[in-house]
Amino acid sequence: MLGVASMAPSEGQAQPFLRGPALGAASNFGQSWQPEAVRAGSDIGIANFRDEIIWNHVEQLDGTDRFGSMRETYPQMLEARGASMILLGYTGHPGWDGGLMPLSDLGQAAFARYHARMIARFPLIDALEIGNEYNSHGFAESQGWPDDLDARAAAYVRLLKTTAEAVHAERPGLPILGGAAHSVPVAWAEAVMKAGGAAHMDAFVLHPYTSEPEQFARQVAVLRRVPGLEDMPIAVTEFGTLDAGGAPGYLMRMYCQMALSGVTQAIWYPFSPRGDGLAPLVGPDGEITGVGATYALIQTHLEGEGVQDAAPDAFTYACRFGQDALVIWGAPRAVSLAPGLRALDPLGRPVDSPALDRETPLLILGPDPRLGSNVTLARQDVVADSFDLFSPDGGGDVFVRRQGQAMPLQPRPGQDRDGVPWTPYLGFEQDGSVRVGPGWAVPSAWGPEDPLEIVHRYTAPADQSVDVEISVEPSSASEDGITIAMERGGVELSRLHLVRAQRLGARDVALKAGETLDIVLGPNVNSAGDHTRLRITLRSVE
Repeated sequence: MLGVASMAPSEGQAQPFLRGPALGAASNFGQSWQPEAVRAGSDIGIANFRDEIIWNHVEQLDGTDRFGSMRETYPQMLEARGASMILLGYTGHPGWDGGLMPLSDLGQAAFARYHARMIARFPLIDALEIGNEYNSHGFAESQGWPDDLDARAAAYVRLLKTTAEAVHAERPGLPILGGAAHSVPVAWAEAVMKAGGAAHMDAFVLHPYTSEPEQFARQVAVLRRVPGLEDMPIAVTEFGTLDAGGAPGYLMRMYCQMALSGVTQAIWYPFSPRGDGLAPLVGPDGEITGVGATYALIQTHLEGEGVQDAAPDAFTYACRFGQDALVIWGAPRAVSLAPGLRALDPLGRPVDSPALDRETPLLILGPDPRLGSNVTLARQDVVADSFDLFSPDGGGDVFVRRQGQAMPLQPRPGQDRDGVPWTPYLGFEQDGSVRVGPGWAVPSAWGPEDPLEIVHRYTAPADQSVDVEISVEPSSASEDGITIAMERGGVELSRLHLVRAQRLGARDVALKAGETLDIVLGPNVNSAGDHTRLRITLRSVE
């Protein structure tokens, strides 16, 4: 959206009491014990793991349990090191339901009994997570569960209830982590809550792989509207990135936004390399990676500390942790620190000339760091940004246009039907292919001369001049490319046909008070494959 930015909550504004979530690492000791990685991880304080004790490795077909290798007994080794563990249960057993994740009452009861026995055997287990990304169609297809989301959620809640009851018979009060959600799929959460899931869990699990850190809190705010999830703790039991170089900055940005969203546990995936390309905390030779160093930095300065939203405007993100730490990033501008404060990068290295960056946050340490007091930012020249100002609730500044007529977009929960994002987005009543999200949009066409364009509109609050920056990248699947146009007061200033990524812009565009500046994304002739990455930034000219 390109509407006029509103101010973020001030540091003095009352906010719910929140803390930096407990850190942990998603390991795979249930498949391979890794003593060198464990030793290296312990050097930087990694002592909370999330892992499985695989059902069909332990329980034999005659019903007896056998612990024949380190894959089954590794919890004892972790306990000897003073570690704790979230036990993950999500796989089937050949004795039940053909080896698939059980749907039958008997199979689910067997699943529950097994995990209750593991809870009883290994005291270091301090929570049980039931299910893993059960909202995915891949899970339903491979395990024979219902494709219909409501029916699958009902089956999952049966499993949740049966297992929670069996586990609590062994250890009353053990936290149950439910939900089993990839991304932030509000439609799946609605189905789980409607089936009664809230009564059998202590936290709702998310794996927000498809969320940018800057959008996560907004998406969780939509999730919080689901009855039963208003105050439910959120456990992020997997998050990570394929970008090893950007992983330190991503972890720190995400940690800040998770803290502001009421997340109680933040489990980085993976602990050590898993062969899927995601950046690990400990490398293949037992070395601490860049993101591992960030994990240690967060653990030292931020974990468990009270947190407040300290963002001064819509284009800057900031979290104040405790009394001596401030995490901040956003639209580029210089930062000045009073004596006694120091700035570090996400690897913990000193920054002599601190400046804000969109990808790499600063960690400012020292006595009582506060914006506008002992931390001073240079002038903010950004007046609008389609990514920073995106709202999953929609609004009049982003809309569909057909034959000159503006038509509103409507909020969508995410995973509300096949082929749509698993996070909240904006859709269009008359054409389900039209969608808009933070940093992307999909136009449509009802014929070669009948495009459905996506319009991002900025309305000048006063006489001003702006520089326009447009980053646009049509999908390689687009059959004939897209069009991008700029209009001032309804008059077209430029129009381009694009088939590949480009950075576009215009300098010193003069606007009168109340005048509109529209950036219009459309199909070329047809809209096949026209999913387009799009970010529009306007900067004031002085």
